[in-house]
Parts: sequence; structure tokens; C-alpha cells
Amino acid sequence: MSNPRSAGALRPLLAALALLPLALTVEAAGYRFGTQSAAAEGTANANGAEAADASTLFANPAGITRLSPGWNFSGVLDYLDAKARFTDAGSTISLPGSGLAPRAISTVGDTVDFTKPVVVPHAYLSYRDSDTLAYGLGVFVPWGTKLNYRPDWGGRYNLQKVELQSLSLNPNIAFKPRADLSLAAGLNLEYMDGKLRRAVPYASVYAAGLLNAAHQAAAGGAPGLALQLQQQAAQIFGDPAYDGSIAIKGKDWGIGFNLALLWEPVAGTRLGATYRSGVSHKLKGSADWTQPANLPANVLAAITASPYNGVSALDHNDSDASLSVHTPETLSLHGFHQVTSTIAVMADFTWTRDSRLKQLRIDFANSTADSITAEHWKDSSKVSVGAQWRVMPTLLLRTGFSKDRSPVPSNTRSPALPDAHRTWYALGANWALTDSASVDFSFGHVKLKDAAMEATDDGDGETPCNCAYSTARGNYTTKATIVGVQFNYKF
Repeated sequence: MSNPRSAGALRPLLAALALLPLALTVEAAGYRFGTQSAAAEGTANANGAEAADASTLFANPAGITRLSPGWNFSGVLDYLDAKARFTDAGSTISLPGSGLAPRAISTVGDTVDFTKPVVVPHAYLSYRDSDTLAYGLGVFVPWGTKLNYRPDWGGRYNLQKVELQSLSLNPNIAFKPRADLSLAAGLNLEYMDGKLRRAVPYASVYAAGLLNAAHQAAAGGAPGLALQLQQQAAQIFGDPAYDGSIAIKGKDWGIGFNLALLWEPVAGTRLGATYRSGVSHKLKGSADWTQPANLPANVLAAITASPYNGVSALDHNDSDASLSVHTPETLSLHGFHQVTSTIAVMADFTWTRDSRLKQLRIDFANSTADSITAEHWKDSSKVSVGAQWRVMPTLLLRTGFSKDRSPVPSNTRSPALPDAHRTWYALGANWALTDSASVDFSFGHVKLKDAAMEATDDGDGETPCNCAYSTARGNYTTKATIVGVQFNYKF
């Protein structure tokens, strides 16, 4: 029923195994989550050198040496509401080598909204043992997303649903070798759990088999039958009635580390640096293929045949699957200056080594070919500036501004990560309830640059190709509201 071209047409290219979608519903570019502290969010994450509460464990763990003696706790709850919309500009599917013209799989101008609000918690606990030694533990979400496209949208063969959950356990120790300098080091124990689903265009397989049969009929001296089979193939190709699906899930634990320093050259002025290493993950789980019930028996037999030999066997049988990913390392440089007794200014520059990510390659435990997604990311950077004003002894007001450059090139933008450069405006406040307790509030508005996408499932040019040869074509518009609340307590 198949030939080398048809084999490629029916093995869909799986996008990132619920991993690299990550950032559309949040404000950090790439797939960093970026909302780990409401106190920081009130300055658009410019306050890494402030070190005012236990949430400094994320931005600069060396800052816990500045906190009150004894225990310090910060609990954070973030509400993220992204408004993301895709407007179709003519998505198509092709069948290379068949002679069939690309078929439309959407309506130009069709729109789809694919995000919903999420609530994310984080917690931090530190203990200052002496003037020179402190310990801390951060429990936070470093990566995460949940995208749910309409099942019939134009990019359904690229992606329908994706969900990523993650959690980091980050113990740290900080000490002061001298009065003006604090150093810190920590381990990052990171868990990831991902799920992905996409449609599979089995009409391409069916049509390829009919064309192959037409070629055989023509060679055997039956031109009438050959024409009939060609016409049937043209009618079936691109028909969503023959759509199936693939669902993948996987999980893994990984380990990394972090280093930090905080230097106060003069009273009221602090400079800091934080390095967080990447974490190597091999997400292991399962791949679940579903074929439509209306496929002829011989087509279904070709789809599930094994082993794969590049010509006749596709092995769309359920199996284990895995994806190796190394999350990017980050380096942050930040400063804080107390201008007057009531006004302070601050800034942060963060560099992320996103260029590690060239391809996403999913390995199936059965005999089907690897699935490859082109990414070819660039290193990214973020610049934040902020200020705060102590209006009265119990009330501190904050504001901030951030420009975040996306690592995603326009020519490899995909439905799993339709990222773009972004701008963030932030407001915040800290209200002291008692001498030991306070509450932080933050509000942020994030606007992503409008982004065009033309994502084709072609295996980044590799063969044999685990591809659908579909092209999701259109434009994204995205904005987000971020509301954070944080409770701080000293005891």
C-alpha cells in the first residue's frame, strides 16, 4: 500500500514532548516560567539585589544572609491570565511526490483561542543561624504551560494539546566571608511531567496507497482503473474524516546547581550575580496511537506493520517513548541602590543560553523512525528596571518595566511555542501587617509582539522523515495579566 514517500506522509512529526511549549501563558521568554515571587513581580523582576524576604532564594540565594535572625517564610500565589489568539492565513497539507496539489485544511481568517487562566504556587523557607551563616529551601515552578487548541484548527497536525508541569526543590547554603560579601551555593532537584496530543492525517496514507495501486494498474495495462484510483486518491487526500491521533506522556527527575553572590560596597548599594545551571532530562513515558475506524483493513495493516524498513512498514503501534532535553543555564546580574531613606532604584540583566536547543528528537521504542522538530533557538536576554517608594512605615509601593527578547527564530516558530519579544509593565506593594508579618501584591501587564508563523512538519530535512507535511500558517496576538500575592512571616 505504500512507498517511501507515503511512509513519510503518515508518520506525523511530534512536537516537543510536552516540554518546550512553555512560556506563552507567562511573561518569561523561551520556556522559563518567570513568576516565582510577587515581591519581584512588582518590579518586573528587577529586584534581585534587594533581598527583602525569603523569596530571594530564587533571584539571589546569597541574600538570605541579610534577613532577620531565625526563620523567614514566604508563600506565593500567582494568577496568570493569557489572551492568546491565532488567526489562520491558509494552513495546508501536502503529499510530496504524489502529484497532488497541497490541500487547504483550514479557513483563511479562522481564529482560535487556546489558553486559560492558571494559578501557580511557590514557597520559600530560610534560617539565619548567625551573622555569617544561613540556610534555605525554595520550592517553585521553573517551567510550565497548558495550551489547548481547538481539535479542528489549521495546525492540528502540528499540535492539539500540550501540558507541562514542573517542580524544583532548591536547598541552599549562604555565608559571609566578610561583612560586605555574601556567597551562596545550592542544588536544584527538578521534576518534569509532560503530555502532548496531535492529530495524524491518515488520509495521506490512504491516498498514497491508492496512487501506488494506480501506478501498478497503469503498468499492468489497465488505464481506466488507474484513472479511477487516482480520482479516488484526490478525493480522499486532505479529508479530516480520516484523522487519527497520537498522545504522548513522559516524566523525569534531573539535578542541577546554582551559585550566587551579593556585595555591598557601601551602605545602601548592593550588586549581585546568580548562575543557575541547566538540568539534563530524559522524559520517559508512552506513545499512544489511535487510527480512525473508517480506514480499510489493508491500509490499517500497512500502518501497524513492523518492522519499519523505509518502504512498507510504519509501525504505528503503541510503545514507550523518550525525549532528551537539557534546560538552559542562566546568568543574572543585578543592582540595588537606596537613593534616599524612602526611595530605591534597581535593575537586572539576565542572559539565557537557549542556543543549546537545535532540535527536539523523540525516540520510539518500536521500529518507527525518530520524530524530529526543528527549533534552532538563539540565546536570549532580559533587561528589567524598577523603583520603590516607602510611603509610610507600613506601606511600600513598587513599579517596574522589562524588555524580554525571545529565543525563538521567526522561521522555526511553532504552535507549541509561538513565542515573541515581549514588554512587561508592573506595579506592586508591600503592606506590613505586624512587625513579623507582611503581604506583597503585584500586578503586571505583558504584551508580546505580534508574530507570524509558517510551521511545516518536514523533519528538519532529515530522512526517513517522521512527518505529516502539514503547514500551519497564520499570525499570533498575545497579551497577559499577572496578579501575585505573597505572605511573608518571620519567627
